[in-house]
Amino acid sequence: MSAFDAIRKTAIPKPMPQAELNQTVDALRQAVLAATATVSTPDGAVEVTAGPGNAIVGLGFGRAAYRYSPERLGTLVVDTARQATAEATGTMTEAVDTIGRGRTELPGLLGGALPEVPAPDPPNLDDLPDDGAVDAEGRRTGELLRRLSEESQQQLRGYAQLRAELAELSATARTADGGIAAQVRAGGELMAVHIGTDQFRHDPATLAGLVHSAVMTATAQAAMLMADRVQRLTGPRLDVRSLIEAYQTPDESRS
Repeated sequence: MSAFDAIRKTAIPKPMPQAELNQTVDALRQAVLAATATVSTPDGAVEVTAGPGNAIVGLGFGRAAYRYSPERLGTLVVDTARQATAEATGTMTEAVDTIGRGRTELPGLLGGALPEVPAPDPPNLDDLPDDGAVDAEGRRTGELLRRLSEESQQQLRGYAQLRAELAELSATARTADGGIAAQVRAGGELMAVHIGTDQFRHDPATLAGLVHSAVMTATAQAAMLMADRVQRLTGPRLDVRSLIEAYQTPDESRS
């Protein structure tokens, strides 16, 4: 494959007209905002409301919660949260499918998941002449294209490493007395909730608020850990950490 064919093969698609782009972005925004789901256990012990990006936007306990051991109640919270986030993601996926212009990765991205690493397919630049045209900075075209190709392959390797790191990355937050802890994976998935036996001294609303607070704090911390990893890949061109902090409330951003 010639250098010309390689460049043509990787050409950027024709951009969407501005009016259509604005309409699509607004439709996606509405779809994301509407993507919520509430799931309760059959006995009403646990109720979880989930939003986009695996966010737990509401958590409640009924009196039946105290029929369970603290360990079992923590497991019920995680299981119920997973059901709620799955339903919210399904709702968002259906909506995005109708307006996403075939972008099958959009639901995953909006849910905090990075897409698969593209298969490496570096162009063959061996046929580029070493004495080709010179750009405004005095660099040969062939030299410039080879450097760009090497940089793109390096970025793909960095992306693959980032994706592997994020799959194992998580954060754990605890309440002030240490009696409640929540572990959240990068991307927002709730992995575990620990509730100490002494926490049953609280009424259902207070206990649910404490658990929800721990979950929200762990989610915020996981997002910041994720931002730090992404920052390493993007470099100083984009301040990822500031972008994440701008969408967090003061309570969420406290570590």
